[in-house]
Amino acid sequence: MNITGRTTVFTILSHPSSWVVAPMIYNQIFNALDLDMVYIAHDVIPDAINATIRYFAGWENLGGFNVTIPHKETVAHLLDTRCPVTSRIGVVNTVVRLEDGTFCGYNTDGIGALHALGDVHGARCLVIGAGGAAKAIIDALIHGGADFIYLLNRSESRADKVIKLFKKEKTGEYADDVLDSIDIVVQATPITDTVPFGLDLGRIKKKARCLETAMRPTAFADKASSLGLEVIPGYAMLYNQTKRNFRLFTGMDVADDVIKTAFKQIGYVAK
Repeated sequence: MNITGRTTVFTILSHPSSWVVAPMIYNQIFNALDLDMVYIAHDVIPDAINATIRYFAGWENLGGFNVTIPHKETVAHLLDTRCPVTSRIGVVNTVVRLEDGTFCGYNTDGIGALHALGDVHGARCLVIGAGGAAKAIIDALIHGGADFIYLLNRSESRADKVIKLFKKEKTGEYADDVLDSIDIVVQATPITDTVPFGLDLGRIKKKARCLETAMRPTAFADKASSLGLEVIPGYAMLYNQTKRNFRLFTGMDVADDVIKTAFKQIGYVAK
């Protein structure tokens, strides 16, 4: 990689940034396609996010940036224009810097999750967490034809706010007596060392699918696997997002085999 004064820069806003894998993936793709582009990471504390976005407007060789925990909701309200999904749920994960310095925000979390999960039509779903990723995934599950989505979160008031974003006949707060009927479980919290909120995964039907959104090993995924449940790792969701985000950033399509090779080179076998 030969970085010059003309190199287009992409980045990701996170805190902390030590666990993000996007720079490794995108730089593999840029190298494979011989593009004069580079992807880095910005570790931005929440108090500095407004100033960061303001300064990014003047960064002439910035092509765009991704947004992850804990900034997805804050940044969504700092943009000039938004895609329909971002407008509906107030959450962004991909931002393109336009030629006039304005920012257009998109959300590909939901579609990434939907493609990782496969057919969700008629499914009864449980989403754990009430942050930005959870909102996007609930929105996608509804549009994908899921029968009903239950939301489980430590804060009932926050869960209630999320539920109110959607049709009440499609979403509701989780109750223990529905666990046996769940077809899909989505773990959308940053919790990695325990199964969130003490959820008893042993009661979930054996044919259920479990999507983990974190990009690192988690107690949730380990426990689900030990019980014989189908576990879909976080990188499956990211894989499906990368193709879409790459087009948003560059205006170009990237072949599946290029993305798969990039994931394989950093230790992820994309399915």
